Formats: sequence, structure tokens, C-alpha cells
Amino acid sequence: MGIIKEQSEKFWNGEITVAQQHPLVPTGEYEEVAAGVMFYRWFANFVAVKTEEGIVLVDTGAHFNRAETVAMVRRFGPERINTAIYTHGHVDHALGMAAFIAEGQKNKVARARVVGHRAVAARFDRYKRTAGYNELVNARQFSGPASWPTDYVYPDTYFDDRFTVSAGSVKFECHHGRGETDDAAWVYIPQRKVLCTGDFIIWASPNAGNPQKATRYARDWAEALRAMVKVGAEVLLPGHGVPVFGALRVRQVLVDTAEYLQSLYDQTAALMNAGKPIEEIVQSVEPPAKLAEKPYLQAVYDEPQFIVRNIWRLEAGWYDGVPSHLKPAPMAEQARQIAEMAGGVGNLVERANSKFVAGDLAMASHLIDWAVMAAPEDQAAHAARMSIYAARAAQSRSTMSHGIFRAAALESAEKAGLAAPEDFRKM
Repeated sequence: MGIIKEQSEKFWNGEITVAQQHPLVPTGEYEEVAAGVMFYRWFANFVAVKTEEGIVLVDTGAHFNRAETVAMVRRFGPERINTAIYTHGHVDHALGMAAFIAEGQKNKVARARVVGHRAVAARFDRYKRTAGYNELVNARQFSGPASWPTDYVYPDTYFDDRFTVSAGSVKFECHHGRGETDDAAWVYIPQRKVLCTGDFIIWASPNAGNPQKATRYARDWAEALRAMVKVGAEVLLPGHGVPVFGALRVRQVLVDTAEYLQSLYDQTAALMNAGKPIEEIVQSVEPPAKLAEKPYLQAVYDEPQFIVRNIWRLEAGWYDGVPSHLKPAPMAEQARQIAEMAGGVGNLVERANSKFVAGDLAMASHLIDWAVMAAPEDQAAHAARMSIYAARAAQSRSTMSHGIFRAAALESAEKAGLAAPEDFRKM
């Protein structure tokens, strides 16, 4: 048994957990998981398949590790890259392609064909328009500096619903389904019974609610997973995390993830239809307990509450049912009014600290945010804010929450003239 198959077994049995090894950790390990099918455990996983007409890639790695990605494939074989298939246009999955093209030009071999869903082009166009915003978001989400690329290799061949890539005797059945993105696709290799899911499966609670990114599609996602069940795959290669081996386990992961998303959607829709406000819905809706306990559905990246909010955003718009929020006064002015009623910013800071000590971090966050908005240069307020959000980050299990809370703590540490603890900077 190879290292990746061994790890897969340990993850399945709970000997290794996603808390110990996050699915986004790029281990750099690779293993042939079926005849001629090499799986690479990277920041975003990718797959290389040998055919009589060269190598076919399913995803191509990220922009920041392009050279290493090419080197890893070349340890598998020297054959020409025949085709690259994008499971979607996220920069960690599609941006390694430029390095493979550059290699081909250097070696004077024919350029690889690139296949992707039709919406990939619109995604790349949007990324160019919003590069500054995406750079800020990625820095927050992944707790560190992050440059955003502006060069993209667009597909040569687009498809809408289904498309089959043939390379020698090997076929790659590409299927579109909206999920984490509107340009998402999954790929089935029938001769090998291998299913490449892209980010439809990431060995964590689905990334269907990311609060800083474009909308996701929970119900469509569940439908796509149910479609995958029907192909009868025996190996599942996820967009992040470890593969799943065995037809029964593959089916279980797909069915459970579909049920997880469908349950969140159905609960949210029922409460929406009953006229409940988003605040009540977010506090009420939870995934089925039997599914939330599964090792491949842990909320270590996204969170169920964020998925619920995204379902509301997709189906109901951004209005939250509070009339004053429709055309609100500026937040800073609201904060100054609150501080005045509290008897000054100092009283807000004192109350925030008391809530912090009592363990009510959510309320402490409201209070301290009002304080710093009312008095943006108040160092005592920022010092308290640093402590409160550092504590929230430390208690946050998901990448989304941790990154945002940590960024707030570091921002206030700088404004208060304080050095954040070194261990906190590394979280």
C-alpha cells in the first residue's frame, strides 16, 4: 500500500483527522492510484493520466507553484501534454497551465489543448477586473500576503453541459454542474473507473458559503453529486484532501455530501417561505448530526452558517428584513451615537472587555467594533480589539472565520502600536 492509499485509510478510520492535517496542506506526495493515473496531493490536487497520445491533466496546479508542478509531472513521464481539463477556473486549480505551455515552447512540441466550461472565460475576465479585491481577500483568508495573478490561459475548447476528451484509447467524460463555482466540472475516466471531482469534494464541509467570494450553489451542487453516484466510480480524486478508494466508500461520500447540502438548502428554504428573517434562520439551521460527524464533512474550511447565508443571498437577495438596514446611516455615525449614549468610547471598551472576560466573544466583538469606529485612533480601543479578535481566531475551527478574525486582530495591533504574539502571526 502506497503512502496516499495508507493516508486515505487512516483518514477514513479517524486515525488522522482534518484538524491534524488540513485538506489544503500541500504535502507534495503523489501516487499512481489506477493504471496510468497519477494523483498529486498539492495545495489544489491535480491528476496526470498517461495515454497513447501523451499525458492528459485534470487541473494544473496554482500560479505560485508552477515550476514545482511541472517537475512533479516530469517525474511521472516525459510525454507531451496532450490536453489539460479545468475542473473550474480558481487560481489554485487552473493557473499552472502557463508553465506547461512554456515548457512545450522551449522543447518545440505542439501546444496542449485546454478544455473548460464556457463560464471559465467570464471568471478569468472578472478576476482581471477585480484583482485588487481578490488580493486583499486572499491575504485575509489565508493569513498572509498573497499576490493575485493577472495572466490566464483561457480554454481552447469550451463546453456547456457535457464533453468527451479522447486521447488514444482513454476517454475523459466532462460534466458541468454548478457548485462552488458556476463554471465547475467533474471528470470521469470510465476505462479506469476514476472520478475527478474538483472542488465538489474537498474532504471538509463543502465550500458553499464563503463570505468573501462570489455566490455558491448548494442545491445544484447536491444534484451534481447525485449525478456522480450513477457512474459507479471505484476511485474518487478530490480537489483537496486525500482520495477515496472502493465503490461503496465513493458512493457514501457522494451521497452524504449531497444530503448535507440538500438538508441545509431545504431547511433554509422552508424557513424563508414561512417568512422567517435571516438572523433566525442562521441560528436555527444545522446539518444533520449524523453527517456533521463524518470525517470528510468537518467544518474546517467553510461553515454551515455561511452556507445558509449564501443560500439566502442566492434565493432572496441581500436585504435581511430589518428596515433600517435598507438605507442605513454610515456605520461610523451609528457608532458615534452608540458611544455617546454609552457615556463615551471608554465605557464601550470597558463593557467589551467585561464581555470578553465573561467569554461572550460575539457581543464583545460588536461592542469593540463600535468603539473603534467611533474613535478610529483610540489605542486602548484597538488594544482591546486585538485581544478580542485574537481570541476569536484561536477558537475558530474554519479557515474562513480564522482568517478574518486574525486579520482584524493584526490590524488593531498595528494601530495600537503593539506587537502581536509571534505564535499568533504564524497561525
